[in-house]
Amino acid sequence: MEKPIIATTLSGLFIRTEPWARAHILWLKEASEQLNDPAIMDWADKPNYFDCVEPIMSKLYPQLNKEERVIKAREIYFDSVCKYIQQNQNVVNQEIVKYFQSLKEKYTLVLITTNTKEAIDRILALAKLNELFDIIETSLPTEKDDKRLVFDRFLKKYEPPITYIGGSRKDSFNYCAERGIKAIFANLEAEQEIPNVQAVHDIKELKEIISQI
Repeated sequence: MEKPIIATTLSGLFIRTEPWARAHILWLKEASEQLNDPAIMDWADKPNYFDCVEPIMSKLYPQLNKEERVIKAREIYFDSVCKYIQQNQNVVNQEIVKYFQSLKEKYTLVLITTNTKEAIDRILALAKLNELFDIIETSLPTEKDDKRLVFDRFLKKYEPPITYIGGSRKDSFNYCAERGIKAIFANLEAEQEIPNVQAVHDIKELKEIISQI
């Protein structure tokens, strides 16, 4: 009998959100300097900052087509994520990692991520998480940051997970709700709660809810 699947995110669970939260700020700062346009930094604290990526990339790389610009933008962004993790190893939640390692005998651990394969390989190596996941489903280089596409690809190949443990991305939980997948919000960084989504706030609560699955 195959082991049941627990699907997870990376940011906010195994690794703190800092590397991803700060990566776009580093990206905007570099773009602002290259284009000599301080106004670009106005996007740094906006939740819809991704709306500025295409206009900025068009100015930075006018010789590239739209698809090539998406690929280039994501490469730069993930370079910033990797650099941050490399310089700040304390962002890895070691207690959470150790707990999930103890679950591997009973469950198939799956990582569903909008990082590209090339980026996630680098991130997992830097965080020393290479051996943690049994299956990894990533975003394609040509795709924008759309977790639904990654979920769709995963579910075409595998059975639905018995639960999905995610970070603060509401689109992931909306997707799970639409498909009847149990979802848990790993709110380990005291973020705003997500309506109608069960949350855990520390490893003790996480262990309790998984033991009840």
